[in-house]
Amino acid sequence: MGDKISVIIPVYKVEPYLHQCLDSVINQTYRDLEILLIDDGSPDRCGVICDEYAGKDSRIKVLHKKNAGVHAAWNDGLAMSTGKWIAFVDSDDWIDTDYFEMLINADHLEKADIIQSGGFYREEERGRFVRWAFLSPFRFEKREEIEKLRLNLLIRSSNPKIKGTIGYVWGKLFRARLIKDNNIWFDSQIRVGLMGDVLFNWDVFEKASFFDGIVYCGYHYRITQKSGSFKFDPNRAKAQEYIQQQFYERIKKADGDQSLYKAFESRCLRDIVHNLQCCYFHPNNPANHKEVAAGIREMKGRPYYKEAIFSKDNPYNNVKLRAFQIALRLPLVWTLRMMINLWNILDKREKKIS
Repeated sequence: MGDKISVIIPVYKVEPYLHQCLDSVINQTYRDLEILLIDDGSPDRCGVICDEYAGKDSRIKVLHKKNAGVHAAWNDGLAMSTGKWIAFVDSDDWIDTDYFEMLINADHLEKADIIQSGGFYREEERGRFVRWAFLSPFRFEKREEIEKLRLNLLIRSSNPKIKGTIGYVWGKLFRARLIKDNNIWFDSQIRVGLMGDVLFNWDVFEKASFFDGIVYCGYHYRITQKSGSFKFDPNRAKAQEYIQQQFYERIKKADGDQSLYKAFESRCLRDIVHNLQCCYFHPNNPANHKEVAAGIREMKGRPYYKEAIFSKDNPYNNVKLRAFQIALRLPLVWTLRMMINLWNILDKREKKIS
């Protein structure tokens, strides 16, 4: 066919879901696939399952390695890939049988550097199910249009054309030449999944010249209680500091675009919320009140966060975020704890509505 797709799947501790993922890939109606399974030192039977599938399907190649994180695994897959196109699939997700056929048959395939589709977001334990579909096909073929996509990597977009899946690497086909000729890699120091996706997409968008979006939804993104979004992570705040530095350096290269700075400040506030949820105020945090208060003070004193806390008239902050920003300006820890409890309640209500 000439349009071989390299499908990269990092595998780590997903034994209950791996069969569904791999079956959905090998049974695609589009057959010209190279399936790269990166066993990232998984301690369960995932490595054995990968080898079993490789024995049944010659399109599958397996790499067994020591655990180094999902972004290092993505990079291993990129280094192994030989296809004209590259697709990323998480090993606890699955795709519809016609997924790759629909992407590879996009109207502007020959011109496109990126084909973007919609997807399904599933929080199974919480009973939440969201369909992220684009209202109509779209394309960006001017540099200034694609550059604006970076803004939507920093904030939650209200534009129905590009909301939802834009920040993730799943739901896309990337032209392999674009990535390899520009030496674009994932940052393996980042352990927070989505942030690594966002930075990778930022670098790819910077070099892309044609972005094609289709209405089709065929990717199923699974969120479980074991997913990183819900885990207690004592190192999250420090990890976020490194991520903010990477964003800041990229924004400086964008010629001081003020809209990007404002969007970055808004993201910083959301990161503080997540740090409080997943670290400082998480029920599994063993730290006492004094230690929690000291950690929060240290976090709030970091330059990016401090600027975001005291910034004014940010159009990207919604009412909930503006109220939280006021609470952050106060020295009282109990106020923040109360705000986080309220935030979590509002989040649950919003999710029920969606």
